Amino acid sequence: MSELVLYDFAESVCCQKVRLVIAEKRIEVTERSVPLDQGAQYQPEFLKLNPKGIVPVAVHGDRVIRESAVINEYLEEVFAGPRLLPENPVGRAHARYWSLLVDQGIHNPHTTVVSFVVALRHAFLQQLDTPEKIEGHLANVRDPVSRDMQRQAFELAFEAPAFVTAIQVFDGLLEEMNLALEALPWLAGAEPTLADFNLAPYVHRLDCLGLSDMWSERASLGRWYKALQERESWETAIARPHIPQWLELMEMGGDEAGPQVKRILAGAG
Repeated sequence: MSELVLYDFAESVCCQKVRLVIAEKRIEVTERSVPLDQGAQYQPEFLKLNPKGIVPVAVHGDRVIRESAVINEYLEEVFAGPRLLPENPVGRAHARYWSLLVDQGIHNPHTTVVSFVVALRHAFLQQLDTPEKIEGHLANVRDPVSRDMQRQAFELAFEAPAFVTAIQVFDGLLEEMNLALEALPWLAGAEPTLADFNLAPYVHRLDCLGLSDMWSERASLGRWYKALQERESWETAIARPHIPQWLELMEMGGDEAGPQVKRILAGAG
């Protein structure tokens, strides 16, 4: 079988969920890092693989597969190893439902805005120390949704409407997940599926940002997250590739964000 090559970045949640599936299915892969913090995703060589300038991208022989959820479905269909979709149609529908939630807004804009306001904003502002530099940076952001989100974050920080909305949406997602996990050990049944591996990095991102209090009273979700962290695939796909400087940045931002998130959720209640 042709070699699988994954273009990815360690701290990308989309890359993390693909790496989890690769690790679960024990697929041999060659990883090629695309350092997002250095703008490598906008280099002409990478844009030939993905004109959107986003990771991950999987190359399998002469086939180029884009979008993390699509890549994971492809890996499930093409490669051997543990099956990560239920055999029965209802189970597969449930698994795909959870995965679909990510692509219906959880990733962009909500994960993007939470990550940016809590942590990445500080890193950017170390370099963008004048209004002119901020405007120059924003002019280079191709996606208009991301551009507007970043502008809000720079100007309003935790008061940005996009951040408030993102926290409320995440709170709703965590509640829905917890309710499902009160009835089942995994999101779509008795065994882990693509649903669990597609959602796990988003919960982990909140954890890295110091926002684990969002599920402190959601015991079933906490049990699920702990079970994922104890799997061998977690060490391979998530823990080991972590970039210490990024973890430190997210942790520092979380010290400030925790009280702000509590305030937002108290107001929503």
